[in-house]
This record gives sequence, C-alpha cells and structure tokens, in this order.
Amino acid sequence: MKANPSPTPVADYCQDINLGKIVVNNDYQRAEGIWSHSARSFFIESILLEYPIPKLYLHARLDLLTRQVIKEIVDGQQRSSALRDFYNDKLRLSRTLITEDVRGLKYSQLDDQWKTAFLSYSLPIDQFTGVGEDDVQEAFRRMNANNVPLNEEEQRNAQFQGPFKWFILDIAKSYTPIFRELKLFSRRDFVRMVDVKAYSEIAYVLDSDFATIKSERLNALYKKYNSSFPQIDEFRIVICTGLDEFVRREELHLPVFLRAHIFQSIVIALISLMGKFRFVERIYGENKQHVDEMIDLNPTIETLGLCLEDPDSYPGYHRFIQACTRGTNTGEARTVRFLYFTQALSNAVE
Repeated sequence: MKANPSPTPVADYCQDINLGKIVVNNDYQRAEGIWSHSARSFFIESILLEYPIPKLYLHARLDLLTRQVIKEIVDGQQRSSALRDFYNDKLRLSRTLITEDVRGLKYSQLDDQWKTAFLSYSLPIDQFTGVGEDDVQEAFRRMNANNVPLNEEEQRNAQFQGPFKWFILDIAKSYTPIFRELKLFSRRDFVRMVDVKAYSEIAYVLDSDFATIKSERLNALYKKYNSSFPQIDEFRIVICTGLDEFVRREELHLPVFLRAHIFQSIVIALISLMGKFRFVERIYGENKQHVDEMIDLNPTIETLGLCLEDPDSYPGYHRFIQACTRGTNTGEARTVRFLYFTQALSNAVE
C-alpha cells in the first residue's frame, strides 16, 4: 500500500480545516490539548523559520452524504491543531521563543514577512487514496509501532540554537572516536545523545556547583547561554584539558570507571587539580565529615577501582560505593565521588 506525496501550503491546509474538508479521525488521534503551549509555540516557530517537520498523513475518502471528498487526519492532529489555532488568531506564541520578532505575538500581529513565511510554508503530506479503512488502520499501527519518544537531551537539542548548544556538540563530536573506542558510550548512547548530556552536566557543575541535576536545571543553563556565551574559550580549555587527561591516563579506563556518572566525577576532579574549579574550597569546608573520613582512608585510584569491583571486601568505602551505585544523580553523591577521586588523583600525582 502506498501513500502519495501531496505537499500543501499552510494557507490552503488551514482553510480546508476551517471548511470541514480536512477533519480528525478520532480512531487514530488522541484528544486535543496534549501538547503544551510551549510545544505548540515551538512548532509554529519551526514553521516560521522554515525548518523541516515530520510528515502529516491524510486519508482521502468519499463522503456519500455530501458527495464530497473528505480528508481525515491519520497522523498529525497536534500539529494540525496548532496550525489551525495560529491561523485563526487563537494562539499567542510563547514569550520565551528564541526568535525575538515573534515572541508573544498572534498571527495578526506578525510583520508581513513572517505572515508570508507561515502561509506559504509547504507542509509535507502523504495521502492515502482509494484504500480501505482496515488498510489505513494497519498503516497507522505500523507507523507508530517503532516510534521512540525524544529524550530530554534530544528535546534540548531541538529547542536551543545558541552558542552553548553548539559548544557542547562540538566537544561531543571531537571526543566521539576515542570514547567509542574506550566503550565509555555505546553506539546507541551516541545516537540518543547520552554523551552530550554528560558534557552538559560537567559544564553545569563548573558553572553552578554540585546539585541534583534535573532537566529544568540543564534547560536553564542552555537558556542562560543561548544568546551569548562569553566564557566559551575558558570552558573549552578547561573541559577539553580534563577530557584529554582522562584519555591519557590508562588507569582511569577500568570498566567500573567507564560509566557516565563516574566519568563526569573523574573529569571534574582532574579539572579541580588544575586549579580551575572555583567551588572547591567551599565544598571542602561544607563537607568536613566526608573529608575527614576520606583523608583517614587515603584512597588510591587502584583502591577505588577495587572497591567498586568487590564492594563487600571494602566496608570502609561504603559511602563512596553508595555514591557510585545508588542515587548517583544527587548533589550529595556527586560531591562524595568528587572528593574521593580528587584525593586519589592527588595521591597519584604525589
């Protein structure tokens, strides 16, 4: 079964929706309102900026009552709803969009150039014609069977287009070959941008200190440096030096260390030993109990590796082991790992 390409300008598409020539088939589509306002605004902005969007799928069938061809939306209700509402002046774009010229505006408030860009945008549409309902349902099932939702990092990559995003992507591109070889990240990790998230979290710690890094905090970091990133050269030197040192030191390539959260802690510890981590004095001052315990143990890199390989044989390292294996994203766990790796790396230097 084949769906035929039928690209259509936004103006014609929205007019047909208003005239009832294009309708929603609720057998395929979820109820309206699932997309957030920010998602709808982001989609319209993508149209205005002429970015490519996923295809919409329609099923053209003959309505015997009206003796007219009706096109049912098989896939694309949320996008169609956003287009219709903006076209009808019922959707005001978010004030947080990247494009300043359209922030907080309805269609009627746009400059003519933006109106033209919106109305003339050619929607990528594939249309099923002359096929039965069962065939369309099977096609819809197959289209959705293997859909993988965007993860948070992929959503950030789509949302932000500023210098910080490109800085992180440039680092990721530079280190992909060596970290693929070390098996720090899998092929799937690279596809799903797990490495990009790891570098973003390292940058977050350098910028804002240890914390439980939730999606909202990374979004705030990307937004903070979305217009300008004056520290880009400093961040590049510091992060790349830490990464290069990690690559150089083979004792850090133990399988138990080749996990994203542990890798981050080691890199930040290496950066700290270069004197480039501005929060280090406060961290030591606020975590005296952890520091005293760690100094008594006087860990080495070899010992940290062994205690992760055989936790039961190293009860004195229970706090470090827990920070590496449970609740690894919390600010406390990140702090503990940093302290232990900093001490162990310092001992190696001595």
